[in-house]
Amino acid sequence: MERLLIPIFLFISCSLIAECNPYLTKVNSQRVANYSMEVTLDNDTKCLDGETRLVWINHSPDTVFNMHFYMYQNAFKNTESTFMVSAEGDVFGDDISKRSLDDWGWIEILSAKRGELELIDHARYIQPDGNKGDESVFQIPLDQPLLGGDTLVLDLIWSEKIPKIFARSGHERADFYNMVHWFPQAGVWEEKSDGNWGWNCHQFHRRTEFFADFGVYDLKLTLAEELVVGSSGCIISEENHGNGMKTLEMHAEDVIDFAWCAYPHFKVVEDQWEHVYIRLMIPPEHLHLCDRLIATVKHSLEYMTANVGPYPYSSITILDPPLLGLKAGFMEYPTYITGGSFALFPKGIRTLESLIAHEFAHQYFMGIVATNEKEEPWMDEGFVTYHEDKIMESMYGADGSLFNLVGYKVNNSSFSRHEYMSLENPSCGAIARQGWDIKEGFKGITYSKTATMFKTMEGMMGEDNFISMMKSYFKEWRFKHPRGEDFTGHVKEYLSSSEKPLALGDPDKFFEQIVYGTDVLDYSVSNIRSFKKIVGRGVYGGQDDKKKQEGTMQDGIVSQVTIHRKGGVVLPVEILFRFADEEEKRLIWSGEETSKIFNFTEKTKVVTVDIDPERKLYLDINLNNNSLTYEATRAPALKVASKVMYWVQNIIQSVSILI
Repeated sequence: MERLLIPIFLFISCSLIAECNPYLTKVNSQRVANYSMEVTLDNDTKCLDGETRLVWINHSPDTVFNMHFYMYQNAFKNTESTFMVSAEGDVFGDDISKRSLDDWGWIEILSAKRGELELIDHARYIQPDGNKGDESVFQIPLDQPLLGGDTLVLDLIWSEKIPKIFARSGHERADFYNMVHWFPQAGVWEEKSDGNWGWNCHQFHRRTEFFADFGVYDLKLTLAEELVVGSSGCIISEENHGNGMKTLEMHAEDVIDFAWCAYPHFKVVEDQWEHVYIRLMIPPEHLHLCDRLIATVKHSLEYMTANVGPYPYSSITILDPPLLGLKAGFMEYPTYITGGSFALFPKGIRTLESLIAHEFAHQYFMGIVATNEKEEPWMDEGFVTYHEDKIMESMYGADGSLFNLVGYKVNNSSFSRHEYMSLENPSCGAIARQGWDIKEGFKGITYSKTATMFKTMEGMMGEDNFISMMKSYFKEWRFKHPRGEDFTGHVKEYLSSSEKPLALGDPDKFFEQIVYGTDVLDYSVSNIRSFKKIVGRGVYGGQDDKKKQEGTMQDGIVSQVTIHRKGGVVLPVEILFRFADEEEKRLIWSGEETSKIFNFTEKTKVVTVDIDPERKLYLDINLNNNSLTYEATRAPALKVASKVMYWVQNIIQSVSILI
């Protein structure tokens, strides 16, 4: 009973202090794409009728002749869409062949007016990435070109059939909705690598996410009065029409997208962290988890503010979907994140918290530093996975931050590294790949290898230095669209003026190998050999004056240690040599040779060798071969035996309870 009272008390008390103010104190972005929308949801037909006024600024010196729009919901229109072709019959475990025809969806622009002039008659679907059957990109020619610096006002009327949830977007059963990538959205007009300007508006591929310009969003949403709504930004008003319908007004500023959810059984838990209003949309059967979810969001805000930069928005909404809508979870949108939990979730299993930390970190990397998730997913998911690990380990400690259950402990960083190194082929692809080109190792490379690379950079640069670099990168590129070369260039510039300019060795070579290459890092020690060295012993002289000499034994013991570079990646590495008299020597090896023998003549022999003793090179694919002891020790066997006995003892005790 006490456990049930906690979330109820939290709900009541927090509602009194929480406040959502969507109006930012300053303009942070160029606000290129601005949307005012009036939308009505028909809960019976699962359809939306929408009107949009788009105010779009040509922020380039070039002339725009047509507008490109993402029409994401048409990815779920039929099996010929680019998304469905790449899905190969299965989406999130959902067999497409078993879907009812009513479960598919679509979106259509019915009218596009510039002033009083209708432009829709000459509009058409285009396929910039191929596949003529795809309708996820729509081109509207302009009647008059839009010159550099000019503003376009375009009025759209559109209609949408909401699909049963595909790829986190849609409805489930009668009345659960998660509306993401749900409206006609302008592509990104940007400068290309050749200096010319053009549209970046890719079709919706399965391995890609979202890329859009910053702007201001105003939404008036009319829907059934029993539906409880959460959204990006803030809900600023609600009007009940007395006919079973209501209209909510929502507002968000300096965001690249807008999302919302609705469900009649949501409980709304509100809280506040400094200037940030926290709104948790949670089903009643999960209410006992709300303190864990909100605590994770608050800690994420604290960590990211301190170690990356200030959170500029005034709100964050968390959707914890009911079991029926679980496929809507595990995703990120500006000021709106979706988790995924079950009614029974032991506190020692912290995947619930880790997911929330991950999705919140996306507010920074793709939300504020708005990288192109389609073309460079590593700059989104890899940055976030590293910071997810840091958030969790700062919250729960480095040991057991992810799992801490009946003596079994796993921390986040080691789990990320394991996801990478346990791939069947860790060289299956480079970190820097376009999303639609990734056929193998998507999570292990894009998420986990990138995070492990950052962990390696942290070790080589020092944690404080790495954090300082990341903070300056965030400050420089917030509310912009950086690319991979912008990040690597920033790192090189930062290091050149730092106290440790050679912390990564040659930074160009570092990134060339690890981001753009496919080789692995693997150093190993294979042999320790020790002996006394004698000199002057043998036969000396020519044919007539040969002399036999006993020789003399040199002082000290000669030790030879053989180190190998088994992978293709070359990084400077520290090696620790310990001697029998407890003396130590630390040397830096360039790692360039495939094998190297280190020779020592000391009073005692080398007894232990440890490559990278502080484990700075977290990318090393096999840490087990980094150490070697001259004489076998029983310590590892005893450690394993003690673990086995621990589990045996627990099993026996558990069984004894049942007897």
